[in-house]
Amino acid sequence: MKIEDIKENYYFETLNKNHDLSDFDCGDEDLNNFLKNDALKQQNSKLNVTKLVMCEEKVIGYVSLLTDTIIFRNIRDENVSSEIKEKLQIQRKNRTLPAVKIGRLAIDKKYSGKNLGTHIIRNIILNLKNISKKEVGFRFIVVEGYAKAIYFYVIKNGFVNLEKDDEKINNIDFIAKRDPTKKFYLYFDLENID
Repeated sequence: MKIEDIKENYYFETLNKNHDLSDFDCGDEDLNNFLKNDALKQQNSKLNVTKLVMCEEKVIGYVSLLTDTIIFRNIRDENVSSEIKEKLQIQRKNRTLPAVKIGRLAIDKKYSGKNLGTHIIRNIILNLKNISKKEVGFRFIVVEGYAKAIYFYVIKNGFVNLEKDDEKINNIDFIAKRDPTKKFYLYFDLENID
């Protein structure tokens, strides 16, 4: 399959016991194991929902979504912070706000490195924006991104790191070589898209 064909024809399908996941390999054993061994169990326990990225009945990738919160003090944009503080009359900086968390996101390595992940995450963001307008209230998407995925989330897709991690983010290449699975808390404000 050509990447352009996948970009035009992929769709999301909720994981179920009938999906054949045996060929999926994103190159990360933890992400592979989650999809093949834990995702359905957690979904059946109402802990997350895993959406497969499908094209021509093949699993191209997946995203696992669950509810979470963001702590008010972690919002870096002063205008956003002031707006929320005023509207909600927030007195405590440790107040939590509702969010949806991307628990896991992976693309099969046969299709990675071709900008497909960015296409998919933007689609996920747009879908979550629609859900936040019509179905359930939340403004933020959060993720604990691996060091090796910081460029993907922050540079390519507009997620924001916590202020306390600025220095580490400036040295992300070194950190990613030493510990590629070191996690960083990142967020995306859905108000940043139309």
